[in-house]
Amino acid sequence: MTVVARNSGNSSEIERGEVPELAELGTMLKDLFNTLGISQRQYAKRISLDPAVVSRAFGGRRMPTKHFIEQLISEVEAERGGSVTPAARDAIRAKWLTALKETNPSEFQLESLRGELARSRRDTERANRNVEALHLLLQQREAQAHDAARDLAQLQLDWSAERADVAGARGEPSREQASLSASREVLLREIEQLKRDLQEAERLRSEAEEHSRELRERVLRLEEELAEREPAGAIPLEVFKGQLLRMWEEESFPEASRDLTEAAWSRPMDEVLDLMAWLSQRRDREHVSALVSDVGRLRPARDVLRIAAELLAGVSGPPGAVLGDTTVQEAWVTAVASRITESNVAGYYQEVSDLEGPSGSLSDRMLAAAVRRATTPSEALGLITAALTGGEPSGAGLPLTIGAVAASYRIAVDPGFPFHVMAGLLGAGMSEMAGTIMVRVSRQDSPKLRPATPVAQRFHRGLRELDERALRDLFVFLVEEADDRLVGAVAVMMYFGADGDLSLFDRLLDELRARVDDLLAAMMSRWSPDLFEYVVRRG
Repeated sequence: MTVVARNSGNSSEIERGEVPELAELGTMLKDLFNTLGISQRQYAKRISLDPAVVSRAFGGRRMPTKHFIEQLISEVEAERGGSVTPAARDAIRAKWLTALKETNPSEFQLESLRGELARSRRDTERANRNVEALHLLLQQREAQAHDAARDLAQLQLDWSAERADVAGARGEPSREQASLSASREVLLREIEQLKRDLQEAERLRSEAEEHSRELRERVLRLEEELAEREPAGAIPLEVFKGQLLRMWEEESFPEASRDLTEAAWSRPMDEVLDLMAWLSQRRDREHVSALVSDVGRLRPARDVLRIAAELLAGVSGPPGAVLGDTTVQEAWVTAVASRITESNVAGYYQEVSDLEGPSGSLSDRMLAAAVRRATTPSEALGLITAALTGGEPSGAGLPLTIGAVAASYRIAVDPGFPFHVMAGLLGAGMSEMAGTIMVRVSRQDSPKLRPATPVAQRFHRGLRELDERALRDLFVFLVEEADDRLVGAVAVMMYFGADGDLSLFDRLLDELRARVDDLLAAMMSRWSPDLFEYVVRRG
């Protein structure tokens, strides 16, 4: 069977243990494991792995990682109180590489390159030691030659001084001189040879260093390529699908969930989309939701947006399509909201808006989810203004985001929250959106002659939290831009929430003096008699 066939053939081939090389590796590891004298379940507990992972590795139905093998060897050595022999280690590694070649050729290529790089580095180290030894030997021989030259010169001086007095002694210095001269010549020839040897050793070291650099670059390039394409030791996608089905059938749900999460962040994005489509065809909403959530939390922004495109395509697909399901989309929205900040919200919001067009709501849902996570008005305001860099939407263009700002649960805890956001929007020139938030907070669309006292009091307390400048901007907006219905709804909340202190309401009426008659006419059927009478009497 060829490598290609094994990587793209029957989806359950590895799972059934039909890859001989992997089965042989599993047998070898199981034999080593058996020396521990414990059960596989006990061993799985000891090394913090799911028992099914251990069982499939020893059964030749899962490609074990290097860490798994090293951990097993360490456990065996600790149990025996001695080392696994180098020969046994080499045999296991050789078998692991053979299995890896059949199950994942790309990873095998990387491991082979790493092994070649390790050998090249050893060669470089040996060459470096050889150069250092030659340098040392050359220095020693040059020192000896220097000493010989010095001794020869001294002998010549001594002989010259003595030859006039002792004529019969001329021959002795001459023989000693000849001996020293011959030794020096030998040293000089040896030095020349050492220099040639050193030059050659330095050339070999340079070649070894260059070879190591080239191998390291190849390893880094392949690691980067595989990091984009697949995780280390990843099995083919069709095999992975088969394993998921088997785990679900065996109710190994924790392991299946872990594997699905790993696939979401580590597999090539095209494979993730294939996996999502496969789960959708199975109408498996739960696992599709989990997958899109993991992608939303863990993948780069470009991949997160590819999921958004698929979800939006699902909305326009046939009725009942899983990708168009609200639950699935909400899983993506929640995950993406958790990573949105003021610095990146514009990119996400604009990209999703462009994908969905003017009638879509996914961008609003995403921004609303991010705003709901905001803990301060300034944080919520920053998200909104950063997202709307292209200008605010017309009318109630972001109803969910506005609802997130004006949510009742938020106002109950922090009455001033929506008012601070409104003030910030007015300061940013986004008066239309600020007005829409005021419509929600004042409950203009569900008017009552007399609102519930706690609701009105929270409204009044929130308004009171604004500083003078923000309050003035809000009143200017109400006087100059808001229609009579909105002004009337605000008046109701201020009047019934004042709790006896009508100073703020009186200030609003002073600002509205030129519009009071029109306001009274518009609010005749919407205001309670006591509120109507108070405004008439004061005006």
